[in-house]
Amino acid sequence: MSRRLALLALLAAAPAGAAAQVTGSVDLGAGTNRPDRAIPGGVASIAPTLQYRAGPLDLDLSGVYTDAPGGRWNFQGTTAATFRTPSLGILHAELGAEADWTSHYQVRGTTAVAGSARIYAAPSARTRLWFGGQSGSATALGRRRPLLRSEFGTSALIGGLQLGFTLLRSSFTLMSDPTATPTQDTLSAVPGRPDSGRGYRSSMTDARLTGRWRFGSLDFDASIGRRFSQTTRELTLWGVSASREITPLLDLVAATGRAGSDPVTAVPGSRYLVVGLRLKLGGGPTPLLLPPLPADRAAFRIGPVAGSGREVVVMVPRAHTVELAGDFTDWRPVPLESWGDEQWRAVLPIPPGLHRLAIRTDGGRWHAPPGTRPIQSEFGGEVAEIVVE
Repeated sequence: MSRRLALLALLAAAPAGAAAQVTGSVDLGAGTNRPDRAIPGGVASIAPTLQYRAGPLDLDLSGVYTDAPGGRWNFQGTTAATFRTPSLGILHAELGAEADWTSHYQVRGTTAVAGSARIYAAPSARTRLWFGGQSGSATALGRRRPLLRSEFGTSALIGGLQLGFTLLRSSFTLMSDPTATPTQDTLSAVPGRPDSGRGYRSSMTDARLTGRWRFGSLDFDASIGRRFSQTTRELTLWGVSASREITPLLDLVAATGRAGSDPVTAVPGSRYLVVGLRLKLGGGPTPLLLPPLPADRAAFRIGPVAGSGREVVVMVPRAHTVELAGDFTDWRPVPLESWGDEQWRAVLPIPPGLHRLAIRTDGGRWHAPPGTRPIQSEFGGEVAEIVVE
């Protein structure tokens, strides 16, 4: 137990001394949890996340530790690495590797390791399509099982609403157990199933619709989907979450929903409700030996209203072209003019308030401007959130 808590502390503390490409958060919450095949009750949770962005490489590390009365603890962790290829017109690809693991207070933990590939198409700045596959293996309850997944998805930005739809099909090998008691989200009796101890192939498909939108300082996410399979009972999956910024480094968060089980790793599904706080970490401290840049040399700045708009200036060394897109441009790319000495400039009509934006250099991927705090976009890449007074 002490090693697990030390790992959580390490994840929480790591961004503090890291470079500006490192961001993270720690969620502290409490609520109720009703697992499909376990005792329901109240839980306390700690959920750290850590992201590192360096050019085409993304590294993500996340975990969830829950503790319930009677010493019923559970830990789930995920490590993922993604490499993006340069864009070829509207297309680009991603190659990835992922490892998941769990530990439980009473039963043996699980592990899953897989490699993946995806191809993305962006017909416009507001729409995206992708398809891909994943291959790997999982170990659960002392048995190793091969795993194959295929995925198709699409997303679109309509006004301030981000909509997405995904189809995820999973194929795996299970061990039959005719003595098991079926539940709503476990394997049920199927005529012709092999006898106990013999493996058989199974598959399931999850179809899910997602939406995300923002009302001022409130972020709202919702999803609803359906699980289809010939060897598991159909199940409606859903989730609703919201976060409200209290300070630039602290959010109030709440989430509720119905999560499905993972037959490959034997992690059960559950109904849950949790409320807590999110401590946001990232960007790293400014080096103490370097004086701050003067205002006219800041890496990124937006000036006051003057004439037809506000002056936007970004410092990008060794660039041939720089483009900017944001909610105030309807996410249409706007080319910036070279202003000498590595600075790029444009005058744009930007109203006061909270805005999201990103820049692109030499036709590469979209990312947050230097000197801003990056957040992950559902459309791929990064964006920055800024307040314009």
